[in-house]
Amino acid sequence: MKRIFAAIDISVEAKCKISSYIETLRREFPKLRVGWEKTEKLHLTLKFLGDTEESKTAELSQAVEKIARENPNFKLRILETGVFPSMHNARILWLALKDEKGSLMKINEQLESACGKLGFAPEKRNFKPHLTIARLREPNKSKDLVEKHLNNIFETVEFKAGEIVIYESKLQSSGSIYSVVSKHKFNKWR
Repeated sequence: MKRIFAAIDISVEAKCKISSYIETLRREFPKLRVGWEKTEKLHLTLKFLGDTEESKTAELSQAVEKIARENPNFKLRILETGVFPSMHNARILWLALKDEKGSLMKINEQLESACGKLGFAPEKRNFKPHLTIARLREPNKSKDLVEKHLNNIFETVEFKAGEIVIYESKLQSSGSIYSVVSKHKFNKWR
């Protein structure tokens, strides 16, 4: 069994800008207990699938390959800041992702449909494309950080989404470690 998820990777340029932003917040709030996301782990989760048998992982890879072939590359923009679940009870700091043509929502719908046919449970929440940058371990002490994050005007970053990656996530005491299971390039000629 592998603990897997499907994602879109973020460009190196975007990771550098996000890393700089995270470092600014980290320096300004050094005493808060915050789990800052490591730059190399930044990604846009399309679907978390959880513990998955090897045979299902192979079937999923085939389904994702078909979805990728049916969709062209597209541009994503990091536009704004946000928190989950709410401003008054923030536990996650994130950056919103948008695309002009609706490609991301279409791909998410195709992935949900394909996963449903393979027996995976449907996602109960609406898809909200975002990059998690921090997990607040003491939300009640993090109000200033949340306010700073929400009031920040994040410099717009644009990058190309070129493939869907299926990752395995291994949980360890030091945090999760991601390894690539398979990569599926979008059809750049459509």
